[in-house]
Amino acid sequence: MKHLLFFVVAFAAFYISHSQRQEFCSMLPDEGTGSKFDFEVYFDPSTDQCLPFLYKGEGGNQNRFQNEKECIRNCSDTPEKTYPTDALDICRLPKASGSSMCSANSVRYFYDPIHDKCKKFLYSGCIGNGNRFPEQSVCNATCAGIHVEGDTPEEDETDTPIAIICGVLLALIVVTIFTTVIVLTLKTKKQHAKKEAGKARDAQSVSPLQEQAIEME
Repeated sequence: MKHLLFFVVAFAAFYISHSQRQEFCSMLPDEGTGSKFDFEVYFDPSTDQCLPFLYKGEGGNQNRFQNEKECIRNCSDTPEKTYPTDALDICRLPKASGSSMCSANSVRYFYDPIHDKCKKFLYSGCIGNGNRFPEQSVCNATCAGIHVEGDTPEEDETDTPIAIICGVLLALIVVTIFTTVIVLTLKTKKQHAKKEAGKARDAQSVSPLQEQAIEME
C-alpha cells in the first residue's frame, strides 16, 4: 500500500511539473521591445531543440534562455540525451559541430573517449551537446580518465586548423555586417522622425492667424 501511495504521489508530481513545463515552453518566441539586440534561444517543441532568435531587451515571454543547455534542461523531454548531468555521460557524447543555421563558428573543445584526449573543433553556435568546453583545461579536468573501447581511426589535428581560422574570420565579418545594418536602420528611422517633426513645426509657424469674432453688446 505504501509503495502504491508513493508511486501515485510521484506520478502526480511528475505530471504537474511536466504540464507546467510544457505550457511554459510551448510559447512562441517573442522578441519583446526595446533597442537592444541580444541573441537568445527559445525551445521549439516540434523539434525538441533550442533555436536562436533576436531579443530586443524588454518584455517578451518566459520561453527565452541565455544558452542552449539551460533551455534543454528546462524544456526538453529527453535532456539527458544532449545535456546529461553526469560527467561520464557528457564525455561519451559524440562531437556536435552544430547547425548550419548559425554562423558563430567559435573554437571549442570536445573529449574523444576512444583516444583519451580533448580535441579542438569549430562550433557553429547552436544545436550542440554537452561534450563542448570553452577551454582545453576544462575539458581535461572534466573528462580525464574516461575511456570507451572502439576502433574508430583518429583524425589528424593541427595546431591551427585553417578551417577554424577561416570560420572565425567569416563569423566576425557576418556579425560586423549585421551590426552595421542594424545601426544604419536605427539612424535612418531617427532621422526620418526628426524630419517629420520639423515639417510639422514649419507648417504650424506659417499658418495664418485666425481672426476671432468679437461680440459687441
